[in-house]
Amino acid sequence: MALRCGVAGLNRGKRFVEAFRAIDGCEVCSVCEPDAQRVTDLEGVEAFDDFETFLEKSGLDIVAIITPGPLHFDQTLIALERGVHVLCETPPVYSVDEAWAVVRKVRETGLKYMLCEDYIWHGWVERVKELIDDGRLGDIVYAEGDYTHDCRGIMLFDDKGRVPFEEKERHANAHKAWRATHLPPLSYCSHTLGPLLHLMQDRIVTAVGMDAGPHTWPEVCASDLQAGLFRTEKCSVIRLTNGFCVAHPFALTYNLCGTRGSIKLSKVGGQSVVAAFDNGKAWEPLELPWNDRRDGRPFLEVVLEQFAESVRRDTKPPLDVCESMDCVVPGLCAIESARKGSRPVRVPDFRTG
Repeated sequence: MALRCGVAGLNRGKRFVEAFRAIDGCEVCSVCEPDAQRVTDLEGVEAFDDFETFLEKSGLDIVAIITPGPLHFDQTLIALERGVHVLCETPPVYSVDEAWAVVRKVRETGLKYMLCEDYIWHGWVERVKELIDDGRLGDIVYAEGDYTHDCRGIMLFDDKGRVPFEEKERHANAHKAWRATHLPPLSYCSHTLGPLLHLMQDRIVTAVGMDAGPHTWPEVCASDLQAGLFRTEKCSVIRLTNGFCVAHPFALTYNLCGTRGSIKLSKVGGQSVVAAFDNGKAWEPLELPWNDRRDGRPFLEVVLEQFAESVRRDTKPPLDVCESMDCVVPGLCAIESARKGSRPVRVPDFRTG
């Protein structure tokens, strides 16, 4: 019998509808989207504009929550209380207390929950993990992740839609979008931290944060960029930077330094991968596809299939609820640290509470 799947939020959620439909044993039976224009081209699904009605009438096994970030926490708890397994986009929570509430609800209900941190399933992660498993890098002692993305063009809206950044002065009545009001940069750290923790098989125990403050567009953006420095359980160090009010269309970099080798990956106006190993002094380029997996399948489809399989077989999801919070909560602790003058903040272990 097919798993009944639903998608809430069709701005990005249409990709999830398509991915679920490509998986054997999954049926997309309903969607939830308040904007009627976004559901006009979807066939064979029932559409709702209210999340609770959507859950009540759809009889879902799995819901993918792809709605705006501020809705994720409440919708997650509602779905779990209704007996529905949850796959949630980032940021899933905005505080340590919210993270604990999700963990406890999952334990209480026995349902599956997973952060849809699809960057972990990118092809480069698959290849780098092979290098680490083969001992080419040795033990990872330091890692970096940088995610900067100019989102100023989606920070303001008026009754006609998005206000381009260069036209902001001509739209006096525009209102701030949730990315301006509810997205401190390090709350969105899972795209960098998730892959690094997966490769290092580690978790963060201490966070120190710094906030560059609002300079580029102080009327709208609360922070141009935030940086976090983290100590892991294995005593390695990780540094992260995130910024959404910066002049980079999209910049994503990773750096892993091990006892036997290092690798640097960059997706900034192109893709670059270079590595250095003990058997050579110079950096050498590596042919390492960024997104393409060895099996040739779209990475999002693989994420959803593996989660659906954990539901079907009642096994651990690829990222269980504790591992999911490991990818997000350190960023929230770094934000707290920055507010406290960069004093270190302990990151909870959700397995022990």
